[in-house]
Amino acid sequence: MKLANWLLAVVIYSGTGWIAQAEAPLRVAVLEFQDQTGLRSDPRLGGAMPAGALAERGVFMLGKHLVNHPGFVLIDRRDFINQVEQQTLLDSGRPTATRPSFLHAAQALRADAVLRGSLISFSPGTRTVNQGGHRAEFATLSVRVALEALDAIDGTVVAVADGTAETQVRQTAAVQTTLGESQILDLLDEAVARAVPALEQTLAARAERQRERPTVRLSVHSTADPALVEINGILVGTTPLEDFEIYKGDHVLTVGKPGYRDVTKRILFEHDSRVEVPMLRTELSADELKEVLESMRLHLFLGEPGIVIHRLD
Repeated sequence: MKLANWLLAVVIYSGTGWIAQAEAPLRVAVLEFQDQTGLRSDPRLGGAMPAGALAERGVFMLGKHLVNHPGFVLIDRRDFINQVEQQTLLDSGRPTATRPSFLHAAQALRADAVLRGSLISFSPGTRTVNQGGHRAEFATLSVRVALEALDAIDGTVVAVADGTAETQVRQTAAVQTTLGESQILDLLDEAVARAVPALEQTLAARAERQRERPTVRLSVHSTADPALVEINGILVGTTPLEDFEIYKGDHVLTVGKPGYRDVTKRILFEHDSRVEVPMLRTELSADELKEVLESMRLHLFLGEPGIVIHRLD
């Protein structure tokens, strides 16, 4: 069983993927803000500030608009990055060579979504006008950003939004204007501000759909309590686990403990269910192994205890 962090003996995950949640602001963590621009800006219109340097400011700008937003709870990015860097994945209590992804950190911090941003355009456009022998150039500097929200369970993109901001400058033979860093940052700030509401609206609609999904209660017992319980790869507690609320549907249940073999089953949960898991030690004599294998069953009780479905391991 690969666990995000053995020290987190019990983590109750409040994300929108498979565990029912109450209506509340979404917990989000900002992963990064990348430079995906292709053109270099005019030196007078932002060219003195490289696109990469502008994108680096994007994390701050995004956090600025999220921190006071009623629809979001912003996770401290330092905690998030430290969690990514310090985590050591364990397999049956032993360190593994597998490096943790940002998703493990997000799950440990109970994030509902991970956000990442991109600076996708930072370039000028020009329009030249000749009037009565006078030539004037109208230059426009445009900044466009894209925001993505990733599901904290499997990393799938669940929401996308973009925002654009621009400023126009009139350049003539007599008057030449050069934009400063502060003016360029204001454009980035405006573009992010325009993208956040659309992102929030999409995430809120998704959360509402999740809240409307029917739920069931799951209880898990094992023959070697306490054992660690994962649902869809997320550590949710230890056995005996009682009346844990999940969304109705297909889930992967894994129960494991150091010194025992992991038991993993994909089960379609349509009713309140109780699962009893027989645990097999990793080191057994031949006679013990034969006895356990002959009797091993995964018992799934649906509805009344008298209704039993046996599933072979």
